[in-house]
Amino acid sequence: MTDHPKSLMASRILRGATSTCFGLVSGLAVLGIILWDADFYTARDKFEHLKIALFGKWSADNWCPAGRTSTNCAAADDFEAALEDASDFTFFKSAGIADSELTIQTGIRFATARDVVSGKPSSQWCYVSVPSGGISQQIELATKSADEPPVYAEFTSLDASAVAMAGLSVDSSRPLSLPL
Repeated sequence: MTDHPKSLMASRILRGATSTCFGLVSGLAVLGIILWDADFYTARDKFEHLKIALFGKWSADNWCPAGRTSTNCAAADDFEAALEDASDFTFFKSAGIADSELTIQTGIRFATARDVVSGKPSSQWCYVSVPSGGISQQIELATKSADEPPVYAEFTSLDASAVAMAGLSVDSSRPLSLPL
């Protein structure tokens, strides 16, 4: 009778050790299967995205390092090669303001094709087009150079009637020019 509790404890220890060994072997088998079929570039990309999100800015050099082959990297390389001698890429976007005749214009300028791929603009700007008879007057809202913060327009130097007609003020222009 005194041996019964000890044999019960030994069987419990043996079952625990067996379960632990089985779990480790199963885990190693699953890990081996995953690693056998793993796409290490994908894993590295996920790590790079996390690292960039936490510690730095995105750049084309991080996305397409030397030796990396993918359709996106090939397209970026083809774009750069085709436009190697080109410079000064400028893009515009227009958006109307609901319930008004005003149109917001934004522009972005890149110095080289590499800057376009990397997303590094050399300048940005935003202005509102105010219809005035047969012509449209442009009122600058904000400008931004390279990595500098945006500079918002001071409406004190403008014609008061044009600003009033547009319904603009410094406070109302900031939400309009947020894409900078």
